[in-house]
Amino acid sequence: MQFLKKNTFPFLILSLLLFLVSCGNNGLYENHKELSTGFWQKNNLQSFEVEINDSQNHFIFYHLRYTSDYDYCNTYIRYKIFSPAGKLMTQGMKLDTLFDCTTGKPLGEGFGNMYNREFELEQNFDFSEKGIYKIELEQMMRKDSLEGIQTVGIRIAN
Repeated sequence: MQFLKKNTFPFLILSLLLFLVSCGNNGLYENHKELSTGFWQKNNLQSFEVEINDSQNHFIFYHLRYTSDYDYCNTYIRYKIFSPAGKLMTQGMKLDTLFDCTTGKPLGEGFGNMYNREFELEQNFDFSEKGIYKIELEQMMRKDSLEGIQTVGIRIAN
């Protein structure tokens, strides 16, 4: 009986950790690319190769990490999604807000002058076949070089 009491606590901790990990964000894929210069150049296309092992619908999000050095309240992003065969499946333009346009207050989560914000690209996107899909993101602001964008990322979830 002493053995059972002694080993119960580590077992409970391990069970709790496994439970917490299994209750995550149901992410199938997540990757962030750091822009080492702190600028997102217009010609600096961000490309992500995503392996999909099921033929189900999923949500696609893009993520920006940015600083208060960003000069605008919003951002225009063009995205393209290519099938494993390289065929363009869909494309679009997103207008999303990083700062309150009236007050200048950042809308993302963060601390200091660094903020994170995630936006939906596609809802229930039909990954109709297994394989490696390519997702491209391109900044479409009027300025060729956007100061304050630190990382660009993609997340795919159930």
